[in-house]
This record gives sequence, structure tokens and C-alpha cells, in this order.
Amino acid sequence: MTKNIFMSYSRRELGFVDDLVHKLEGENYNVWLDYRALIPGSPWNVQIEKGLKEADTVLLVVSKASLSSKYVTLEWQHFLETKKRVILLVFEAVDLPKELEQYEWVDFRGSYKAGLAELFFQLKQPVQEEHPVPEAGFKAPGIVWAAIGVSVVVAFLSLFEYWTLFIPWILIPLPYRIYKRNFNFTEVQTSLLALPIASLLSVLVYDDPSMDIAVWLGLIFGLALILILRSPAMQRWGRPEAIIPKYINPHNANIKDPAPVPFYVDYAFQDRVIAEDLIETLKKYGHPQVDAIQDAKAVFALISQFKSDTEAVPEKQMLFPILIQTNNNISAKLSKIQWIDFRPGVRGLDTIAQLLPNPKELLKALGMRPVSSQTVYSPVITGLYYFIIFLTVINVGSSLNYIISPPVSLIPAEVVEIIVNMALFCGLAYFMVRGLTSRKGLFSSFWQIILGVVGMGLLTLWQRALDENIMNEMADAGIDVSTIAFSFVNVAEYIYLTGILAIGFVFLRNRRDVKLWFPAKKS
Repeated sequence: MTKNIFMSYSRRELGFVDDLVHKLEGENYNVWLDYRALIPGSPWNVQIEKGLKEADTVLLVVSKASLSSKYVTLEWQHFLETKKRVILLVFEAVDLPKELEQYEWVDFRGSYKAGLAELFFQLKQPVQEEHPVPEAGFKAPGIVWAAIGVSVVVAFLSLFEYWTLFIPWILIPLPYRIYKRNFNFTEVQTSLLALPIASLLSVLVYDDPSMDIAVWLGLIFGLALILILRSPAMQRWGRPEAIIPKYINPHNANIKDPAPVPFYVDYAFQDRVIAEDLIETLKKYGHPQVDAIQDAKAVFALISQFKSDTEAVPEKQMLFPILIQTNNNISAKLSKIQWIDFRPGVRGLDTIAQLLPNPKELLKALGMRPVSSQTVYSPVITGLYYFIIFLTVINVGSSLNYIISPPVSLIPAEVVEIIVNMALFCGLAYFMVRGLTSRKGLFSSFWQIILGVVGMGLLTLWQRALDENIMNEMADAGIDVSTIAFSFVNVAEYIYLTGILAIGFVFLRNRRDVKLWFPAKKS
């Protein structure tokens, strides 16, 4: 009878595996799952080999990604060599290596509930399969087809809000991307929430009651699709970027006097503020800081756009990579060690200090489900990012509206002013977003971002002046402007002021995240 299970899978099936492991543990099985079992500070290959030796059964998630992974291949080959039990969990039907065609299997492509029941039955005792494992054909849960159907309606509704640019850009290809499992959950959810707002703005600006139906349809189908995408079935279906990220929620270990561990913090000077906070916390709990990296028993390597490697030796020292921001060029040495993720915000420094002598418990306290290529920032940085993007969309939409469908004949000077205003807004937004997210170059400091926000306000006022001139020309042309209660520029002003208040509120609650995010300057 199976007691110890080793999960062999590709991270592209993370949502499915994460839920399955919870179900298995609920049935009292001991499951080895890499990101929940790997101890920070120790190379992966050593720990994986140990997990393989201690397990009596491997559950191999069959998919295109897993069978093309050299690491997954090494795992199941190990089990075949040691004559241990293998059960294939068919997530996608693909051609199998000849060595795997003879093993037990469970089809999870359709009903998850039925697949679970069959798996639990097989774990209690081996079965003799009557049919060969499926290696072709596409099947998906019913909720996937529902998501595709609703997304088709949403994609059609997004066409009416072409002036926003980003809403149709994201929602029109969404049905196909759901089918391929490769949409970005954060971007899609933001677009679905913005769709009814954009429709309402269109109604107010164009004063067309016939568009009211678009507002209600956008609200109904947008919210329905959000609920579907957040459902457990869709969370199992999507790739890591298509599921809700689970951030760290560190618990208080309540250890006042941990065993002292000599440590060294390896960091780029731009990450000095975070490093100083970490050093101060470690010292507070009695851990001595050493002057040379080779003298440390524990090394914390702060990984960001400014640093991607360390001189620490993981075979001789406990090495803790701490991810401050996404870096696609992390060294091979660091990529094989479980990291601590500070991208959503620096949290749990006390927990790190309290559990440093016990790295296995440290992982349980701070480990988070991998989030792949999702955009991951702290709340205040995320708020600033979307504030800049949405205000730019409104500005560009209003400018394009005047150029494509001018209410009166515009003089060349007005056209030039509109184009220049739009170009300046787009350029400013581009450099602000790039500096904010990369922490490099222009707008990579708090005060530069503040100046950029002020600049956006001035460009909005300039556009307001252009709008008033056009309204005056409409009145001179005999057009009744008294019924025009709103324009896109009015909306931009409201969004700007509302956004400032919202960001200010988030900033007051997360001042520390802002301080730690922006890079320190050379003294």
C-alpha cells in the first residue's frame, strides 16, 4: 500500500498539482512536492534524490511539458531502475516513451472528481489496466468550454471600447488563449473589471442611451467570466500565469533566542536598504554578521536586476537566494536552490531570523507557490503601474477620438497640439512604467515618479484647455453643447484625482514597500 508519494511534474501544471497534493494529504498520504519540500540553502539535486529514495510511488503528471523536461525524465527513469511503482496522471494525451506505456494510469482530462476517485482506489492496491493509456485526443472539463463561450461574448463587447486600446488587445484573443491555457490572469482580470467602466464612460461621453445595454452586458459577462476564471476547476486548468498567485503569509515562529548562525548578506548597492533591514533583524535575534562571505555558515543573496549570482558555495554553506524582483538571467548555481520571494513585498524578516537554524521549517513558513511570468509587485507599486496605464489609455482615447471623429473641423494647429499632447503622454507613461518596474534609468526613484505624476497632471490640464477650445468652436458653429455633460477629458481629470487619492491611501498603508523598492543611490 502506498504511503510516501513523489510528485513528478512540469511547473506548467502547477495549479492542478497544487490542488491534487492538498487532496492527497487530506487522505493522509505523505507527498513530496518540490517547492513545499525543498529546503532553502541546499542544492535541489541532493534533496530531490533523497525524496526519490524515500518514496514508494511516483505520480507522473503526463503533459507535453513534463515529458519534454529532462529533470522529469530523470525522475521517472530513477523509479523504473529501482522497480518502484509509477502511476501516470494524464493531464494531456501525448505520445509516451515505450517504457511508460505499460504502467497504471488515471485520466484527469475530463471529470476531476472521477479522476480523484479512481486515483484513490488505485493507490490502495495496484490494478491491471484493461485499456492502453490514451496518447491522443483532446478533452477538457466543462467549465473550460463555458469560459471559452463567455469569453467570446466578452471579446465582442470589447470591440465597442476600441478607444481604450488595451481592453480589446487583451480580450479579443482571450478565447483562444483560454483554450491554449496561456493567458495572463492579472491582465485579464484588470481588463474585465475595466470593460463596464469603459462602456459607461462611452455612454456618458457620446450621450447615446442605446449603448446602455453594452454597459450591462459588459458588467454581467465580465463578472461572470471573472468568477469562472477564479473557479477551482479553471485554477487547475491554467498554467502558472493563468492562475491566482498565492503570496507569502509568514507566521510568527515565536522563537526569542534561536541558535546563533554566522551570516553574510550578499547584495548590490542598489538593494542596500533591504539588506540593511535584513541585517538589523538578524542581529536583533543574536546572529553574528561576518566580514567575509567564505566565513559565513548562512549566506543571503539578494537577487534583482542588479545582481544575479553570488560567490557563496552551496555545497559548504546554507545559501538563501532572496528574489527582490524578477531576473531572467539568474546563475545556474542559484537557479537550483529554493528561493525566498520578496517580490510582493518584504515580509517575514523576523520569521527568517527565528528559523534560520532550521531551514526546513523556514521554507514552510515563507514558501510560496511559484508565480511564473506573472507581474508581481507590492500593492503600492502595482497601484502606481495601473494608474499610469489607465490614465494614459483615457488620454490617448480622447485624443484619437478628436482626430478620428472630430465634432467640428479642426484647424491644423489644434491637430498638431492634440498629437503632441498624445505623444508626450505616451512617452512619459512609457518611461515611467519602465523605470518603475525595472528600477533602472529615468523614473527609478520615488521623487522622479512624483514629478512624472505631476507631469501627467499638467498634460491633462493642457488637454482640458484643448477640449474647451473645441467646445467653444462647436458653440460658434451653432452646435448645442449644453447637453454635453462629460467628455473624455472630464473623465481623465476625475481618474487623475481619484487615482491620486487611491494611491495616496495605499501609500500611507505601505510606505515601507516604497522605501524598499526604489534602488539606493551611490553615496
